[in-house]
Amino acid sequence: MKKTKISTIAGTVLFVLILSFSAYCFSQESDKSEIIDRVRELENAYNRGDAKAYAAIYDVNGSHTYANGIIHRGWKEIEEGLIESFAGPMKGTQMKITPEVIKFATDNVAIEEATFVLTGLKMPDGTEVPAIKGICLAVYQKQEKEWFAVAVQCMVPPLI
Repeated sequence: MKKTKISTIAGTVLFVLILSFSAYCFSQESDKSEIIDRVRELENAYNRGDAKAYAAIYDVNGSHTYANGIIHRGWKEIEEGLIESFAGPMKGTQMKITPEVIKFATDNVAIEEATFVLTGLKMPDGTEVPAIKGICLAVYQKQEKEWFAVAVQCMVPPLI
């Protein structure tokens, strides 16, 4: 009788643990999917030249460090910097972003490692620059069921 009771309790505990772990894994997969969707929103906004939509992916106090070393802090500064870039050297450029790894520091903080390819950049004389390939490290925070970029740092590694 005691063995049956103990095995029933152990089985129940094991079932609850498996159920909890499954829910946690499903939640993380769902969050990963939501972050990838945000990355696609960012990519699409960039490719449309829509600085406002691009900046809206960022936390109000978020920051972006571009591969050229320029840092914009806050979504208003990010938007204004992109408006200037889209009117000048980045006009008509296109970007492809590939999320490579998404890890969770907490339930509402994620770290994304991504690669990017920028095309369509032109020299002042109109000559097209070869595709620029780089990497970004982004920190996202979930705020009221939506993920926002808190800090993004990008770089173009030197050619070896």
